[in-house]
Amino acid sequence: MKKVVVLFVALGLFAVFLGGCFPQQGQRTSQVQQKAVASSQTVPVRRGRIADTVSELGTLEPLSKVSIIAEESGKVAEVLVREGESVEKGQVLLRLDTEDLEITRSQILAQLKSAQVDLEELLSGPTEVELRSKEAQYTEALLAYEEAKKTLARNERLFASGAISQEELEASRNEVTKREKALAVAKAELEETKRKPKKEDVERVKARIEEIEASLRSVERRIAKAEIRSPLKGIVLEVNVEEGDFVSSGTSASGGTTPVVVADLSTMKVDVPVNEVDIPRVRIGQTARITLDAFPGKTFEGQVVAVAYQGKTSENVVTYDTTVHLANPDNLLRAGMTANVEIIIQEKENALLVPASAVKEEGQRTFVFVKNAQGQPERRAVVLGIRNDAFVEVMEGLQEGEEVFVTPPEGAGVSPSSTSGGAQGNVRIRVGPAPQGPPPGR
Repeated sequence: MKKVVVLFVALGLFAVFLGGCFPQQGQRTSQVQQKAVASSQTVPVRRGRIADTVSELGTLEPLSKVSIIAEESGKVAEVLVREGESVEKGQVLLRLDTEDLEITRSQILAQLKSAQVDLEELLSGPTEVELRSKEAQYTEALLAYEEAKKTLARNERLFASGAISQEELEASRNEVTKREKALAVAKAELEETKRKPKKEDVERVKARIEEIEASLRSVERRIAKAEIRSPLKGIVLEVNVEEGDFVSSGTSASGGTTPVVVADLSTMKVDVPVNEVDIPRVRIGQTARITLDAFPGKTFEGQVVAVAYQGKTSENVVTYDTTVHLANPDNLLRAGMTANVEIIIQEKENALLVPASAVKEEGQRTFVFVKNAQGQPERRAVVLGIRNDAFVEVMEGLQEGEEVFVTPPEGAGVSPSSTSGGAQGNVRIRVGPAPQGPPPGR
């Protein structure tokens, strides 16, 4: 009986000992858990804008840029513009010396005038004075011929009677022949004067006039090209010549530079090299947002207008040139500025957002840790939408205002491999500190 009492007393003391130890151990465990939860950062679920983008760097260039070269060789006589000056289409930028060309044009004009006078005389026919003169010459020649024939007839009778010598008779005959030839010439000249101009003569003079006119047009064209004009409305980017410099036709100024460069800055373009991993998601017509170091805090909107199908390889990285156009109505943007281009693949307003680092994955399951009513982490399955490096759209599983843990508390039962965010397409979600401030668009 004593042994039994001692046994019960011993058991009772052991029970008291256990009762004093276990509550202390449980309290210590609870305190550790609370401390871990307290040290874990939580953020509220908020609504805002989210965009999935492809970002690359490029350089701004004018959409229209023309390097103007001389079409005529010569010495620069005048430089009429300065760099940075606005010019209109057709405005004269430079003038070349045309003194030699002006002399040549004067000579050709004189030749043309002479040929035109010849044609006019040919087509107008003889004047009354010319006609009467030729008729008088013909009549005079005819009378002289008739008189020579009479003299010959008389001398033949006299020779037969022995009154004159053989020599005198021959002289009379020669005189008739001479007068006959003169009459034929006078008659031919009279008929030529009365006759209309020959077609071949008119055509010959006309052809000469056309040849002279062609030479004149050529010289005048060369004189016109000595005025170098702007082919577009824009801004003068470069002036690389001075008065007295020599420029060569179809090439450049002395020193190998282009005399003048003019650009239309109303629309700018930027070519960006998009990685082959991202290029399948880029399409013509997508919106692009452009930021520049020159204008901090200001965003310009553009549009994708071309996507190359031929890639370029550099250091084993394949990229595809993608062209974005953006308006520049106030000429704020300048050629050569470095542009950070964000091509918008997807975008949504008023989306339910959580930090990307709060999203965990195990296999095909996606979840977050939600702070429950007791302040403890509660694992919650979620369905995700648009993702980027900073935020994730939650389509199902959360309510606005609920708090999610950015990093899982110690002991939450999350394996290391499950703490990396998921990825959609080719955008990887990195785990890191929660983004500061509200989600974008708030």
